[in-house]
Amino acid sequence: MQERRQISRVDYIVKGQAEYKGKFFPGEITNISLNGLLFRSDELMDASEQEKITIMINWEDEGENTVSAINCRVIRKNDHILGLKVDFIDYDTLMALKEKLADKIGEKINEEFIDFMIGDK
Repeated sequence: MQERRQISRVDYIVKGQAEYKGKFFPGEITNISLNGLLFRSDELMDASEQEKITIMINWEDEGENTVSAINCRVIRKNDHILGLKVDFIDYDTLMALKEKLADKIGEKINEEFIDFMIGDK
């Protein structure tokens, strides 16, 4: 089976929470890319495919705690895991994701970042 993914996805675990219909679900992001992520929670969410969810990522870098919000859409659901596509991400969060990905995949992220910013050709 040929890999369709054009943007690298890497394992990266960070605490976070999902906000869905006014309720908060603690959990963790288990992997990330520039345009999606996997979110796992011990609490079962009744979100269906294409529904909107906001993910809050709790970054803990060098003793500093910051929270980033990413607006996503559910693209797949499996038990306590949601596969999410990014609908909206602010600039600072996008740059933080790019930096985390660069730590894992190196310079390859720069080309992917340009493709991501340009979008589908």
